[in-house]
Order: sequence, then C-alpha cells, then structure tokens
Amino acid sequence: MKKSCLLSFSITLCVFFGCVPVFAASSELKENLDVDEAVSLAIKNNISLKEEEITLRAYKRSSTYSWNSVSPSVSAGASYTKPVAPSDDGDGTAAVYGTASISFTPALFAAVKGAKLDYENGKLSYESAVKTIELNVRKAFYKILYDEDYLKLQKQNLESAEKQYQQNLAKYNSGGISRLDVLSTQVSVETQKPKVLSAETTLSNDKASFKQMLGISQETEISLSGSLDDFLNIGDITIKDVEINSTSLKILENKLEAAKTSVLKSRLNAYAPTLTGSYTVQRSKTGDNDAVDSETLKASVTIPLDSILPWSSSAQNIASAKDSVESIELQIEDEKTSLKVSTESALLSIAQSKAAILSLQASANLAKETFDMTFLAYQRGTKDLLSLQKALDDVFESQVNLKSEAYSLVSSILDLENIIGVPFGTLLK
Repeated sequence: MKKSCLLSFSITLCVFFGCVPVFAASSELKENLDVDEAVSLAIKNNISLKEEEITLRAYKRSSTYSWNSVSPSVSAGASYTKPVAPSDDGDGTAAVYGTASISFTPALFAAVKGAKLDYENGKLSYESAVKTIELNVRKAFYKILYDEDYLKLQKQNLESAEKQYQQNLAKYNSGGISRLDVLSTQVSVETQKPKVLSAETTLSNDKASFKQMLGISQETEISLSGSLDDFLNIGDITIKDVEINSTSLKILENKLEAAKTSVLKSRLNAYAPTLTGSYTVQRSKTGDNDAVDSETLKASVTIPLDSILPWSSSAQNIASAKDSVESIELQIEDEKTSLKVSTESALLSIAQSKAAILSLQASANLAKETFDMTFLAYQRGTKDLLSLQKALDDVFESQVNLKSEAYSLVSSILDLENIIGVPFGTLLK
C-alpha cells in the first residue's frame, strides 16, 4: 500500500514540475498554439482589425484623389423651344450644346496635403490597433497558462480534502475521533468544490474571449504551448539603449501637422481668389433656316471679401482652426508627461515583480524541502499520509503563487513595450 502511495506522489510531482507531459497530444485538438502563432491568427482574423482596414482604405482613396476638385466638369444637353401663344405660329427652335468648365483655388494645395496627413494618421491608427490586439492576445495567452495551473492546484486541494474526509470517516467508524471532526473535514470538501468550479469557469471564460480575439470558432479546441516558468529567471529590464517610439505621441504630432494645414486651408478659403473658366459650344436650328453655331469662352476671378469682417463665418473658421492647433499642442505636452510617468510606473512594477519572484522562489524551495523531509519521515513511519499530502499541497500552492507573479511580471513587460513603442519581445532579448 505504501509503495503505491509513494508512486502516486512521485507521478503527481513529476506531472506538475514537468518530468512527464501534463497533456498528451489529442487527435481532437484542432489548434496547438504558441504565443506568436496566436498573434498571427488574431492579426489575420480579428474583426476590429478588419474594420480598421476598411477605414484605412477610405483614407487612402481620399488621399489618392484629393486633387479631384480641379478635375474638369463636362456636361451636354439638348433643348427644343416653340411658342405657344395663339397669335404666334412661328417655328420651334432645336438646340444641342456642350459645356466644359474648371475651377481652381490655392486652397487645393492645403486640401491635398491634409488628405495625405489624414491617410498617414490612418496608418498610425491601424498600427496602434494592431499593437493593441497583439498586447491583448499575449496577455490573454499567459493568463490562460496561469488559469490552467491554478485549476490544477484547486483540484489537488479538493483531492486532499476528500482523502482527509475519507480517513476521518474511517477513524470515526472505528471510534477513534468525534463526529465533529468528520463534519469539519466534510465542510472543507464542500468548501473546496466551488473553488474548483470557479477556477474551471474562469478558464472557460478566458478561453472563450481568447478565441474571439483570434477570430476562430468557439467550438475549436485549443491547446497552448508555453510556460510562465520562462519569465522566472530573466535578467534586468532596461530601456537605456532603447529608442522610444510611442505611437500615441506620433498620432498627436501628425494631428498637429494636420491642424496647422487646416489653418492654412481656412485662410486660403477666406482670402485667396477662385479662378473659373468655361467653354460652351451650341448649335441651334429654327424651322427651315440654316443651323447656327455659337461658342462662348468665359473666365472669371472671384475674391471673397466677407472674411475681413471678424464675425463672418470665414473668420470664425480660421479662429477655430487656430484653437485646434493650440489644443493639440497642449495634448502633446500632456502625452509626453504621461509617457514618462507610465514608463517609470511600468519599470517600478517590473522591479517589484522581480523582487517578489525572488521571495516566492525561496518559499517554493522551502516548501519543496519540507516535502522532501516529510517524505522521508513518511517512509520511516513517523508521518502519516495526510501530512505528506499537506506538504505536497504546499508545494503546489507555492508554485502557483510563483507563476501568478510571473504573469504579473510578463504583463508589466508587455505594457512597457507597448508604452515605448518597441516590438514585443524586444526587452526580453
């Protein structure tokens, strides 16, 4: 009996610490993903990114054809005119005509530049959306790894509680302990069951959200390859030689340039002349008379004058455009401060997690040594099975606490990489 128990504990430890595979490759699994493969799937299939692509295409079209206001306007028509007064029996007149016209204003140059800046800003927004999706996918990936480890711990605790209950029930039946002791262990079992159910629910919900981010069917079974142990012994994280390239700051700077262009456009619309030219050709025929051809060439210059009035709509448009420039300049200054504060906060979180990991590693080592000593005592007969099981539970719990902090660490690193605008994984190289 003792040998079978020893074998059971040895296998349990091996499974948790990686001596044997925790999950065998199942033929039912349709996806077996590492974190980079998950990111690639999300970028390819995510619905919100597809919407961003549609918006970006619209910006590109606007930029490509922003000059279309100077495209010639061509029209053609025909008419027939006949007097209808009783005293007038004259013949009707038939006519066909065609007109080509073109209009030009210097504000066109500002409009073209503005459209290009909008397109550039659209590309930055799309890049930001991709990074946000990647950040969320990576965090969700590692959260699921933690959920799986936490669920194992809760199941192990439930198993221990059930074993203790069965042992106490046997002792009670033989008259060794009171009924109160049995009820106490039974309560422990019933208390642990909701914890297992809660852990299973959390894992299921997180997987559902993860599949939605990846754009895959909820019926698809997935298995993630990876481990939070990879982050337990990383080196120092520093941004000393890293070039900060914040996407949010670049978007604001591009918006500032677009706002300045908008000021120029408003001024040109208010003060610059508009040049218009048109050419019309017409052929008309009345009764048996010969057809008459006529051609008209017209050129005009229009200079707006209402802009000299400070209460005019043109003057107000200029003032509003200037206000936008000032507002965005303030946003840029605020974003620079926020960027600095967020960077320092992420670095502090990383340092805190690394310090906590060192402490938790010491606790995990202590739990492991305690288990080894209890194991030897169990072999000598000085410790019972429940003591050995409790020592094993402590090992499991210390490992899960360690992985919880590892998840906090990797989340802080991902946040820092996102804040400073470097490719994910840069700070871990």
